[in-house]
Amino acid sequence: MSEAIDAARKLIEARLDEVKTEAASLERALVALGKNSRAQAKPPRRRPAKRPRRLAAKRAAPGERQAQLLAAIKASPGAGAAELAKQIGVKAPQLHGLLRKARTKKLIVKSGKGYKLASS
Repeated sequence: MSEAIDAARKLIEARLDEVKTEAASLERALVALGKNSRAQAKPPRRRPAKRPRRLAAKRAAPGERQAQLLAAIKASPGAGAAELAKQIGVKAPQLHGLLRKARTKKLIVKSGKGYKLASS
């Protein structure tokens, strides 16, 4: 068994010497081609693809959403929050904020499950 291990070791060492000699000649070939180190011979690293920037939504002018809300309530008195949100093109959380501010300013009143103008 020991003889087999010694024979395998000698074969591996011989092959390793061949590979080292070949690596040295390849290094010399690189230098001759103008590449003075292996680090420069490596291909450049690829940068990860950039994600496209999200376009910012156009913001409404101050008071514009409130005016839209009042116009929508005037057009359909008694309309609920979901219907009003669809009419003026906002999501429910934003609409509820608008409704709260309009009720605080006493511009609108709750009418059943919907809203109507306070002056009506």
